[in-house]
Amino acid sequence: MKRILLATSFLILASLACNLLVSPKNAQPTTTPSLPALDSEKRCGDGVCDGPEDSQSCPQDCPPASVPSDEGADEGAGGEATPLPTAESAPTEPAQSERPLAFGYLYSSVKLDRTAGNGDCGIDPWFSPDCTMGVKIWWDLHMEAYAATPLVIIPDGANRWVISNHSDVASKYGLQLSPATGVYRSISINPGLTNPECSATIEGSPFDFQVMGTRAEGLTELIPSANPVEHIQGSCMQAGFDWETTHLLFGWAAALSGVPTNLRVQLNDTFKETTGQYTFKNSVDTNPSPQNRDHVVVELGLLCTRSAAAGEAAPAACPWE
Repeated sequence: MKRILLATSFLILASLACNLLVSPKNAQPTTTPSLPALDSEKRCGDGVCDGPEDSQSCPQDCPPASVPSDEGADEGAGGEATPLPTAESAPTEPAQSERPLAFGYLYSSVKLDRTAGNGDCGIDPWFSPDCTMGVKIWWDLHMEAYAATPLVIIPDGANRWVISNHSDVASKYGLQLSPATGVYRSISINPGLTNPECSATIEGSPFDFQVMGTRAEGLTELIPSANPVEHIQGSCMQAGFDWETTHLLFGWAAALSGVPTNLRVQLNDTFKETTGQYTFKNSVDTNPSPQNRDHVVVELGLLCTRSAAAGEAAPAACPWE
């Protein structure tokens, strides 16, 4: 703004100087309205700048116009120029995207052991549409799985953070997180305990593991999403079968949230083990058919780290601590 004012002053002064130079004889100068005009003899030294006189041929009658410059206009009493304010130097509130990010690491393990035996068809989500007679034989089943992922912890207003491992979120901050996957560490099924005429094999493939969450008002809420699927093949009395099941997922969710279709978990400060580390542990008996036959043990840990790089999960204080 000050540079605009200086430029405007220059134009005004230059315009006034031009008016004085081309004014006819005895005209009233606009710069000194209270002084009478002097009669002119149209010669150098008569005190009037007219006729052929100009600042070059008669500087005593036509002194050069004095125009303030940018450099001198802002000089203080000491003669030093005062720097003009700029957009860069103006104090502003830091943009949210420029506030420091933090990093973390989330892991979870789950173990499920199923008691074999006769029962009913169960309830959702374990209920199978193939169970049409209301009676079902549940086979012995064992599964263990593990999932882990680096996280980015993003400031989101006063005393609130967003926690995520989603690639589209991390890319907005110039980060590339390592792929997050879960794996079955061990898995087996044994139909022979209850159905000697049956045989089966079971496999579990690596699965995606995503996380969104928030930290606010002393509570960390994490919402993992995963898609573990078991593939069971076999035969009973020479009749083959090929099934896909999600028994691990239901037990995992039931142990985290109490609901077999919801992996959500909440961590308050009672789960804090040390600076930057929170651990949730739980065990449940679930899958009523009619008695609970799935015995599940789960652990979930949140660790704040110094970096988002894979293999560099050095512990650090969480930003809310």
